[in-house]
Formats: sequence, structure tokens, C-alpha cells
Amino acid sequence: MKEILESQKIFIEKDLWYIPNFLTEEEFANFKKHCDEPTGWYITSRSPSIRNKFIGVNYRLHPKGTVCPSRGIDLGLSAVFPTDEDQHYKDPVFWKDGGLLDRLSIVLPDYLVKNTTLQSFWPFTEGVDNDGAFKWHHEKGNPGQKDDGMKAAWSLYLSDDFEGGELLFKNKPEIVIKPKAGMLINIPITEEFTHKVTPVTSGIRHTLYGVCFDYKGAHYGENRTISTGDDC
Repeated sequence: MKEILESQKIFIEKDLWYIPNFLTEEEFANFKKHCDEPTGWYITSRSPSIRNKFIGVNYRLHPKGTVCPSRGIDLGLSAVFPTDEDQHYKDPVFWKDGGLLDRLSIVLPDYLVKNTTLQSFWPFTEGVDNDGAFKWHHEKGNPGQKDDGMKAAWSLYLSDDFEGGELLFKNKPEIVIKPKAGMLINIPITEEFTHKVTPVTSGIRHTLYGVCFDYKGAHYGENRTISTGDDC
């Protein structure tokens, strides 16, 4: 399977690559069900136009009113961040042998964090949304940032019936990525690939978003923060 999947990668520049049509019909239908379900979304601290939903994970309400997912079981972090394993439901569509998480683990850099997060961009709120994905950013090597072991960031696009929402690169203006439903993209996390998402003007830009960490960061939780009521 690895050889087949690797052959499907289309390289744009260095480690910026994508695979079109990465999802099976069953997986796409399953994601559509979650995207269409109006409950379970929470507004992120980065922007009121970006909402997240963790699949198969219960939520807890922090004192300040922020809703955050319970996390910490999937990759052996329970010894560091104890949670109740019963709070996690592992959907067999994603977790079965050869399923989506297995395929993602094959093509993405080690090690895949298997918390499955829907990250969706609603129409942009003018004058309010000025941070997060709408602002130029890169994930690693920022001034004063601790090295938490992150190796990669990726998105799996789940819709394309929206306007705007293109992926731009500050230092590479010739690269403009228009999401297509089913496309998996690996986005380098270094300053060279500083990027942002253009405002969504109509429709909803649904994605499955995730990160990969090196062995130390992924399995032992050293320098790995868990969301709080302040930053969820």
C-alpha cells in the first residue's frame, strides 16, 4: 500500500505536496454526516469564523465557558494527561485496518496524532477575524517558541462548494491552492512556507486538520500542551 500511495503524491515544491481523491466513498459519506450535523462545533480562540469539532470525543466546559475536547488517550499520553478512555469512540471507518488513519500514517511524516479534528471556515466576519489561519503564519521556528517536536501539518479537504478559502504562500506568490474535496495536502511548517487562508465569502470550507510529531513529542508529551479554556 505504501508504494501505491507514495506514487500518488504530486509535489509542488520540496515537502509541499498533495494527493487528490484520497478518500473512499464510504469515508467521504461519513465525513459529510459529521459536517452536516449542526451540533458539537465550538468557536476557536483564533477566529469566530473558524469552528472545530472533534469526532468521537466528548467535550468539557471550562470555567470561562470555552468548550474543549477531552484528549490524551490515542497516542499513549494518558499517563501524562489522565482522561477517561470511555470518552473516546473510535469510528471503525477511520480506525479499521487499512482505514483512513492507517493510510494517513503511511504517507505523512512520523508520527501522526490521531485526534481527528474537523476545522471549518464559515464566511469571514469583517473587522473581527484578524488572527489565526487568516493571518500569515508558520508553525515552527517562531521567536521564543519552544520546540515541541512538531514535524508536519496537513489538511484533508472535505468540501469545495464555497468561495474564497484559498491557500497562499507569502514567499511563493506563484503558488495558490484551491481546495478540492478529497485532496490531502502536506504543508511544510517552516518560515519558508509561511502561509494563510483567504477569507471564505460564501459556503463553508470543511477540512480535517492534523499534525505530526517526532517520537518524543508524540508519545511522551514533553513540551506538548493540551488546550485550556484560554486557548481552545
